[in-house]
Amino acid sequence: MIVLRFVNSTGTLIGMILLNMAVVLLEVMLTLAADKPIPRRDAEYPPPFVLEISKKPHKMCVASTGVSEAAIKRFSDEDIFEDDEKLKCYMQCLFEKLRYTDDKGELHLGKVMDSVPEEYEDIALKMGSKCLKPKGKTKCERAFWYHKCWKTSDPVNYYLV
Repeated sequence: MIVLRFVNSTGTLIGMILLNMAVVLLEVMLTLAADKPIPRRDAEYPPPFVLEISKKPHKMCVASTGVSEAAIKRFSDEDIFEDDEKLKCYMQCLFEKLRYTDDKGELHLGKVMDSVPEEYEDIALKMGSKCLKPKGKTKCERAFWYHKCWKTSDPVNYYLV
């Protein structure tokens, strides 16, 4: 911990206490930020092929669910939040439009893997291997469960289109 010895011009300790509190708060914030994994985002990742085939379903699902682009980006690149039903149904809509689910709404991981470029198969298999027993009463809740599990399993390589 950094401790600064400072007494303001009036000789009181209030300035020293406030400054030390600010320094401690800054140290805590920097420590927390350093522990949070940074999602991989570069010219090759997410794979351009996947982004391209997802454009039309993305547009359709945004329109049909009313989810905001900000919510999609926040979940993809920042934190997991569970209070957005539109986002959950957007995730389910993508599964349907990309034909990853059957008529009952059950996700078929083999269909998902068929769309993963070969060079990213190991990442996808590792991410998905921990996420095989979805929970949720509705299709939207189960779709969200998958995405939450994938993001928790591999926050660096997870992305939501």
